[in-house]
Amino acid sequence: MFKLVSVAAPGLVAIGLGLGGCASFDQNKPAAQSDAASASKELQIKPILQTTTGLSGKTFTYPEGEAELRLLRVEFPVGGSVPLHTHPAPLIAYVSQGQIRHTRGDQVNTFGPGQAFVESDQGGPHTVENIGEEPAVVFVAVASKQGLPTTNFVTSAP
Repeated sequence: MFKLVSVAAPGLVAIGLGLGGCASFDQNKPAAQSDAASASKELQIKPILQTTTGLSGKTFTYPEGEAELRLLRVEFPVGGSVPLHTHPAPLIAYVSQGQIRHTRGDQVNTFGPGQAFVESDQGGPHTVENIGEEPAVVFVAVASKQGLPTTNFVTSAP
């Protein structure tokens, strides 16, 4: 049994699965009225990212075809990198550990734990590298279509 409950944060939906020990969420009950026992069982929702553009500033589009969602855990060893590449479908990257640098031409961005960004099909070629002194872990959620690769590597012409 699923119970859908809208929450105050735009674009977010909490789903209660009817499992024992899960607290119900009442958006009409002010937090100040919560007692200490129920406070530890209430959902804590913090928006991380909501945007209509990727890092390049351009809007993104979704590929035509049979929809497929992907969630990837990418671990960069110290000094590890992904060479020049593009993405044919939009994705959200969330850094959970370490420090990464995202470079597209003259545009350089660094991200650390708890930070997220959108990369899109319109963004153009870029690289990503671990610039920290520990492995970096990035979770990547891709809104793609079946059979479409997540990453296309850029090769130089012969």
